[in-house]
Amino acid sequence: MAPGKCGREYTEKMINDYLLYVMLAVTVTALPGPAVILTVRNSIKYGYRVAIANILGNFLAMVILAALAAMGLGVLLLASSTLFSFLKIAGCIYLVYLGIKSWNSPIAELSFRTDRNTINRETALSVFREGFAVGIANPKAIVFFTALFPQFIAPDRAFIPQFLTLIFTIEGISFFVLSCYAFSASLASVHVAKKKPMAIFNKLTGTAFVGYGLALLCED
Repeated sequence: MAPGKCGREYTEKMINDYLLYVMLAVTVTALPGPAVILTVRNSIKYGYRVAIANILGNFLAMVILAALAAMGLGVLLLASSTLFSFLKIAGCIYLVYLGIKSWNSPIAELSFRTDRNTINRETALSVFREGFAVGIANPKAIVFFTALFPQFIAPDRAFIPQFLTLIFTIEGISFFVLSCYAFSASLASVHVAKKKPMAIFNKLTGTAFVGYGLALLCED
């Protein structure tokens, strides 16, 4: 086979594999999970701009988990059921804590703010920490990255550029998807700003967090 043809076929395979990876990343990140619920809650509570801090926190957590997966922690988790169970319990506790906090949050705190373009630094830092904690508290993300990346990394090419491309692709898509959720929630916030809708919203988000926490604990 001619060298030029081999090169074209290799390039086409790389492009097709990357497009498949992008489609998988879109599917995975678009599914509602704790990060989506938290983003929607914070966007309605504080506005779109503050919710971006929440998304950045989640972004940082996922990059760290992906790096840990690349360093072999995912293999260690799969080999150690005790360690994996401990991390799942820790993640469950945090999500249940968020659920109880949301369930019991005062209605006045969640009332619609007219000055939603002003970013309070303490509030932004608080939601950043929440976004980071929700992301880092999910040990299944490490296992997911451990299983995902080898399917799209060519062993005959440099590892680091491929790894960086894959992680920043999926996290860039995740950032975009969560930003869309945040923006939509911010637009809808004016319609749920009254006390009764906000009370219902409190209970729904609280229940969702508890449900995700228990699901994390129960999954194999």
